[in-house]
Amino acid sequence: MSTLTPLGRPISVRLPEELRARVEALASATRRSQGDIVREVLERDLSQLEWEYRINERAADLRAGRSRAIPLDEIERELGLDGEPSDPKILDEIE
Repeated sequence: MSTLTPLGRPISVRLPEELRARVEALASATRRSQGDIVREVLERDLSQLEWEYRINERAADLRAGRSRAIPLDEIERELGLDGEPSDPKILDEIE
């Protein structure tokens, strides 16, 4: 959690009871405020959620024809990699 950033304006969020109980329990166990717990969760996971929404937007753009996917063979040709053998070690690392 970033403790150097000054706190801004508060927001109000309604939570399901189970989630609220989890926040309360963690705050109590760690002797921190519930606000600190919620803020840390947001700081850790908001980037992931933003990334997921961007991916969904890009997929929707592709399906709607607003953007175009570039086939791998076209990219390989542009980079001069057309016909280059793949390094099997790289494929092992990917799997």
